[in-house]
Amino acid sequence: MKKDVAIALGVFILLFFISWIMSITLGIGKAESIHDPSSLWLYGRRLIMVILAVGFSWFAKKETLAALGWKVSLPWVFIAVGVGVGIGFGNPGGFDPTLLVAIALALFHTFATELFFRGYLFRTFVSAFKKPWIAILLSSFLYGLSYLTVWTASTLPVVGKIIFVCLFTTLGIIFSYSYKKSGSFLVPWIMHFFGVLSYRLLL
Repeated sequence: MKKDVAIALGVFILLFFISWIMSITLGIGKAESIHDPSSLWLYGRRLIMVILAVGFSWFAKKETLAALGWKVSLPWVFIAVGVGVGIGFGNPGGFDPTLLVAIALALFHTFATELFFRGYLFRTFVSAFKKPWIAILLSSFLYGLSYLTVWTASTLPVVGKIIFVCLFTTLGIIFSYSYKKSGSFLVPWIMHFFGVLSYRLLL
């Protein structure tokens, strides 16, 4: 196993462990799971993801945020928004698109998540493996697995947990594939952002 991959997996395990302790063991993940703006863990988890992603990207490859790829073509913007809105309509939860504070939280949530799972893990795996699909599937599975540390998942039976992981792994594949094809970090971020808004509240 390559050093960068081993480090990335170790960082994921660290994040998973911290998230499990805070969300499930200490029980402070309940407010986070309903996107309560008063939940300190809502901000804490995402801040940890940003620190780990930025810190270990610099530590391993001396890369800054500029390396993520910030240029995006107009067709990819339309694709990202369209796919994101489609995901959002199927989202039973999500952030309230009628509240500015919820929109701001959605931007922060999706940025931190994409930065860690696509900006750090996926890009690390792409550099390590010759076949990009290995990086896509591995980073996406870890993304799905991370949702076991969300309070909502902890209340589900085993079958429900498996479905939860599979659902978010699938979303991870969509986000990673779009990042790989577009070369722009903005594409999965835009897609993810529009995907976490609860459009049912507008109907």
